Amino acid sequence: MKKVRICILALLFASIAFAEGAAQDKSHYFGGRLAFGFDYVWDNAPVKGTFGSAKDGVGEAALGNFGGMGIAIGASYMYRLNGFVGFVGEAEFSMAWFRLDEDVYGIPPEDPYGDQMNFGLYVYRFAFPVLVRVVPISKFYLEAGAQFNLNVDGDIASIEDDGDESFDFDVEPFGWSLVVGGGFNIGWDCFLGMRFVMDMTRIEKEGIVEMTKGAAYREASPMKLWSLQFSATAYFL
Repeated sequence: MKKVRICILALLFASIAFAEGAAQDKSHYFGGRLAFGFDYVWDNAPVKGTFGSAKDGVGEAALGNFGGMGIAIGASYMYRLNGFVGFVGEAEFSMAWFRLDEDVYGIPPEDPYGDQMNFGLYVYRFAFPVLVRVVPISKFYLEAGAQFNLNVDGDIASIEDDGDESFDFDVEPFGWSLVVGGGFNIGWDCFLGMRFVMDMTRIEKEGIVEMTKGAAYREASPMKLWSLQFSATAYFL
């Protein structure tokens, strides 16, 4: 009977050791990521064009001169080549919101009554970051790589309580960004991180953007965005 107990204990300790070794040797991780942060336009141009019945063009106001906010949710996959370096691939859906300059869309641009209408710019996209992640010290990581963007929609809408005006925002369908970041492991394959994402391609198509048929238009802005994201990622597979 004593021998049986010894064998059972030996098997128990062996199974624990095997499980710990397997956990350390685990290479593939799959989970989810939630991020929010602050956005801003880093490359922008003054809005030009004739607005409404005004003969004089507008050359001062620019899109996106005010900061905005963003949120993203998606899936994350990590492959650990070894204890020092790994690769991360993600797929997420994100929305960015910016406040536009006041009265950019005023018709005419210089309202004699001084009335102003505030507008918000919304950009919706699917993003696919592909990153290299290194772990220089235990529980802390650094990462860098590229993010490929599929911009699916954009619109400009009034943010006034009683405003219902909106204009199409003709986004470029494809773009890419540079990504650098870091974070730390808080345990149980859960990570808190921070990323700086800088768009390298314009998010609005070139050309004339028509606002009111036959009356108001503007030239497209070569705007590019940067985002400072704070995220939580949990790997459960």
